[in-house]
Amino acid sequence: MAQQSKRASSKPSSRKKARVPKPHIPPPVTCHYCGGKVEIVNNSQIYGKEYGDWPWAYRCVGCEAYVGMHPKTYIPLGTLADAETRNARKLGKKPFETVWQSKHMTRSEAYRQLAAHMGISASECHFGLFSVEQCRHAWKWATGILREMDAKRGAETGSGKTEK
Repeated sequence: MAQQSKRASSKPSSRKKARVPKPHIPPPVTCHYCGGKVEIVNNSQIYGKEYGDWPWAYRCVGCEAYVGMHPKTYIPLGTLADAETRNARKLGKKPFETVWQSKHMTRSEAYRQLAAHMGISASECHFGLFSVEQCRHAWKWATGILREMDAKRGAETGSGKTEK
């Protein structure tokens, strides 16, 4: 393992592992992009500065795709992601979070509805698992919900016109 930081213990916690939602994603051994070997690195090797109390990540030695770990575990937060995939995940997740943070629905309900829309199980519906194309579908779904919410809000306040 990479050199241990002063703040972070390199020993995982079985208590923290038990709190991670199941099913667990297996730690990557080879990269699904280039077939390269995956190693555990301190996140300072990715970001240039160490972040968090558990600064470990999986990174491909070939193409440098990476994924972080759940705190105090070796369980990956998702699948390895290259720059395009990381960008798509960020872009897709932003409107999705706005949907549930607006109290239009709960976070769990938002994930259930998105999963149904995408034709996948709720356990597979996680941005850390999504491909670029799946992120595009999630973005379209979430922005559609946000447009509906805006239209409804406009109709309720009288700023939108509704036909009877």
